[in-house]
Amino acid sequence: MRTNSMIMSLNSPVIENLTTDLAQTSLEMEDFTRPAVDCFVEAMYTGEVDKLEKDIFEDVNKMAHVFDVSWLTKKCLKFYKSDIMNFEDDSYEDILFACEIASRAHYHLKQTKLVNCFVKTIAARGVDKGIFVTRYLAGFASVPKRKIDMALMIARDSLDIIGNCLMAYLSFVLECKSFDENSLYLLQKLNTQNFRNTFPVKFKQLTNFVVSLSLQSDCAEETAIVENFVKDNVQANESINDLKEKQESAVKTLESKDTYNYGADYCNIDLNAETENLTHKTSATNTDDPQLGWIMPISSSSSSLSEDGFLLRLKTTGYEREKKIRFDFILSGVGGSEHRRCFIMECRTLDLWRYYISRYGSPLESASWPYLENVPSVQVKHWTITKTSVNLTVVCNGVTVLNFNFLSKIMNSKADERQFWFNWSKSCVSIKFEATFEKSLLLEKRR
Repeated sequence: MRTNSMIMSLNSPVIENLTTDLAQTSLEMEDFTRPAVDCFVEAMYTGEVDKLEKDIFEDVNKMAHVFDVSWLTKKCLKFYKSDIMNFEDDSYEDILFACEIASRAHYHLKQTKLVNCFVKTIAARGVDKGIFVTRYLAGFASVPKRKIDMALMIARDSLDIIGNCLMAYLSFVLECKSFDENSLYLLQKLNTQNFRNTFPVKFKQLTNFVVSLSLQSDCAEETAIVENFVKDNVQANESINDLKEKQESAVKTLESKDTYNYGADYCNIDLNAETENLTHKTSATNTDDPQLGWIMPISSSSSSLSEDGFLLRLKTTGYEREKKIRFDFILSGVGGSEHRRCFIMECRTLDLWRYYISRYGSPLESASWPYLENVPSVQVKHWTITKTSVNLTVVCNGVTVLNFNFLSKIMNSKADERQFWFNWSKSCVSIKFEATFEKSLLLEKRR
């Protein structure tokens, strides 16, 4: 394509330098599409961008920056605001298109104005950042670093969104076994001070989680990244290596104590709300240590209940990781196994437990396992679980880690879900216990 070098030089100091000072008579434009080059050249001649379209915007915007055409960069920004950010029904595809343009411009051109425009616009239009970022980071293991950077810029002060995505990825994809390149990169990029000040509880959960994972790693680089992430947030400023040594020592101590003699007990759990006592009826000789007051339950053991409320006490002894405790409730006036209700707790790390409350065998919100709050970081945990017509409460070592209110769910749920929560609020007529634990779970024995 032949152009007038004087006209081009008047608009671009870069082209002026190439043609005047370096005596260059041609430019290679193979990195750009022909329609984009035509639009760029016409803009140099006319000062207008009549040929600018969404599908060539990135190339034209890039040429404006590469050749330092300041007035054209302003027109591109105006076009981005008026045309590209004009979402149709706030569809994810349209928002993603605009987001990726801003992300690539920031990564390749160090251009921040498009990012700022994108973030302000989606906020003004009420786009849910949490939902968008979660979809945007899907397939996290293979997403490019620029998308992680973009997600952080979108979240800004709402870093709990990023924390949730990271914890979900480490839990469900990497199965709490390790870090990978992208998870370590995200840990390095997170603004820990901002996160800690704005969402202290969520930050503590994430900190404890990554520390627990790092204790399993022998990689010096991973340890250094995690230590830099937690910094002053590890109790008593202990290093990861210090914590690893303490954990290994505690595990050896527990394993060395032949504390329990587990026999072939079969336990029916009799729960009475008035006396708050647990009485275990065994169908075989009880072989546990009578001084301890604890016995090993058998999975699928069950009991009838005569009162609306009940209290159940459990003890876990530090070997819980990646295992579940499940209680199936049969509620008064609700028949059939499909109408049973289920409460499950699952241990991810020493102080990171999640739960769900569901229909029998089918989670109400299968994509979401909320986490119990402020679970104590100790090996031996004493749990108290109670259910009334109002709520389900879980207390761990004196700390209330869950207070789930059925009435709130009944009032705030959609119409087709209200009956589900209404049934949950009814009296329990029986309870069935299930667990994937082995020697780590005990039930309190009352004489």
